[in-house]
Amino acid sequence: MVRTINKWSALLWIWAFTSCQEAPLVQSVQSFAHDDWYADSVLVVDVNVTDSLAVYRVEFQIRHSSDYPYSNLYLFREIRSESKSEYQDTVEVRLSDAQGKWYGSGIGALKTLVLPYKQAGLRFPKPGTYRFRFQHGMRDHPLHGIRDFALTIEREEEPSAK
Repeated sequence: MVRTINKWSALLWIWAFTSCQEAPLVQSVQSFAHDDWYADSVLVVDVNVTDSLAVYRVEFQIRHSSDYPYSNLYLFREIRSESKSEYQDTVEVRLSDAQGKWYGSGIGALKTLVLPYKQAGLRFPKPGTYRFRFQHGMRDHPLHGIRDFALTIEREEEPSAK
């Protein structure tokens, strides 16, 4: 009986802790019909930033099926402010190792890979609206096997004063 009560109190504690956390600034998911991502389908997420002193953790998730024909995915990424391009690059995302074993988590034919936008947190130069743009840079049109693409932006916790 005591063991059961301890399990329930631990579960209640975990639930209370996770439910009190601040909601993400942005959590956007784009699903692709028939697992086909077309080259002209640019994923756009607008973010309203009010605190330019804060550091934000930016992550993107790629969920793909085992039908995806490659071990990698090239992405064109850009962050635009209201007046200019703040950041732009092309990144290669490795989806499997050389033996074909998929990275990421998931059971069965779907795998989800969560990656940071940049290794360090991201700071925005001034308050305003920022537009995140993602486009695949592969040669296939459409690119088959990509199910979803998600972007999550959360404010990083400030280190405690010691």
